[in-house]
Amino acid sequence: MKTQILSIILFLISASLFAQVDSLAPLTEPVNAIVAEPIDTVHDELFDQAPEEGVVNETTEEGVINETPEAEAPGEHPEDMLEKPEKTDTVHIRVGNHAIEIITEDKKTHIDVDKLDDFDSRWGHHDDDEIKTIYRHKGNKFDGHWSGIDFGGNQLLNTTYPAAIYPEGTPEFITTSPEKSFEVNLNLLEYSFGFTSYFGFVTGLGLNFNDYKFKNRYTLTKDDNGVIQPATLPEGDFRLSKLSTTFITAPFLLEVQIPGQFDNKRIFITAGVIGGVKIHEHIKTQIGEEKKRDNGDFNINALRWGYTARIGFENMGIFATYYNTKLFKDGFGPDTTPATIGLSFTF
Repeated sequence: MKTQILSIILFLISASLFAQVDSLAPLTEPVNAIVAEPIDTVHDELFDQAPEEGVVNETTEEGVINETPEAEAPGEHPEDMLEKPEKTDTVHIRVGNHAIEIITEDKKTHIDVDKLDDFDSRWGHHDDDEIKTIYRHKGNKFDGHWSGIDFGGNQLLNTTYPAAIYPEGTPEFITTSPEKSFEVNLNLLEYSFGFTSYFGFVTGLGLNFNDYKFKNRYTLTKDDNGVIQPATLPEGDFRLSKLSTTFITAPFLLEVQIPGQFDNKRIFITAGVIGGVKIHEHIKTQIGEEKKRDNGDFNINALRWGYTARIGFENMGIFATYYNTKLFKDGFGPDTTPATIGLSFTF
């Protein structure tokens, strides 16, 4: 019994001693228990704890009082230390007749597109390193539509045979076949003079080749008076009878251009006069496998002029030409007028 009472007393004394030790232990967390907060949270706490204007803060030193000043020097505020001003970047790009300006500032991007039209641009740097676009007027940019290649079908219109040189009953020996008569123009040189960028004068030089293929079995010859007369071809397999001419041509044109969605995509309308100087003529026939060619003089007018017009889009269009000058010299051949209509492809 005594032994049991002694054991209980010892247990109570031990419990009392351990309770005193626990009450004296420091209330500290182990280092490993510290939790790192996200940067945004620390940033928010930093500014949440910042003293408001006029608020009194106590320091760890007893009796010392600090008062937050109403205005802090630039750069001393925590927000000034964390945020730095953005740098402004500007990029200029020239594409055809358009200028593109890209500006990046305060995490925002602005894009401006300007049409240059009749102006050219260059960039200059200033003392403040700001890039600025400076415009200067450029010479007219008008570009006509003449140089290139033309393909067309030609005809001899309003053909008559004067009674003074052709007796009654003379056959219609220069009737042409429309599906076999062609014109080819090689417009080699072009000169454009713009009054504006959309309207101007166009001229140049080119070569004109014409084949007039006759429908009937006739070719051309000259009588004793130098007048063109019909000559009947011999019997056989009639394949060809044609008159060919070659001229140097020069146009005098006015052209207007209508811009589309993009400035360089334009509809063009051109009209004016065209002149020519003959440099060659010949006739050619073929009966069966037998071919003949005659490079003589067939009374073709050495000089001629007429009216011409073109309409198209970009580098392709249609053209038409009607000559006011007769094909043959007056009084030395039939009265007939050349005309052509076809496609044009400009360079």
